Amino acid sequence: MRRLFPALVVLLSANPVAAEVWEYGDRECRELWFMRNLIMDRAGYCFGSALGRALFDNRDCSGADIDPGPDQRRQVSKIQALESRIGCRVDTTATELGGVDMQGLRRLRDMPLPDNGGSACVSWRGKTVPLHDGYGPGSRVIGQLRPGDRVDFGFIGEGDWNVISVASGAEDGRLGWLNMSDVDWSASCTDWVG
Repeated sequence: MRRLFPALVVLLSANPVAAEVWEYGDRECRELWFMRNLIMDRAGYCFGSALGRALFDNRDCSGADIDPGPDQRRQVSKIQALESRIGCRVDTTATELGGVDMQGLRRLRDMPLPDNGGSACVSWRGKTVPLHDGYGPGSRVIGQLRPGDRVDFGFIGEGDWNVISVASGAEDGRLGWLNMSDVDWSASCTDWVG
């Protein structure tokens, strides 16, 4: 089966009549809002909304007319396109943004687009593999996927790279970019769900 993007992700089977349709929801909209605004915060944007002021520190901001740079502009454009296609409306008068792994996303340099379907490798039995803050040159190692970890997928990748969430006992939900071509999923996962 092949995933198509955006507004509705349709999983096409051999029989198009039997295709499943999944829709994005409020959680993905909140995630997209946070990621887009995290990029803008890092570029020095000064937030005026109650939600922006509650989640980001305006002490080091430089204004509302900022240039985040070409790579970040591309990320923001992709996020905005998905927000528009799925009709996101985030209440920016609120002061909390529930259901978003803000701590994990803050560790990432490159923001991923959320996928509205998910799966998980229940127990990783492959080699230890580094997790990065981004998918391109200059990315830093920020963690590891280790034997025994649970691996959750919930993001759309970039080339050979994808963001995974890794959980193991005391450490739950470590996000990081993983070069998917570096691992043999069929031989290294004891069981799949989703």
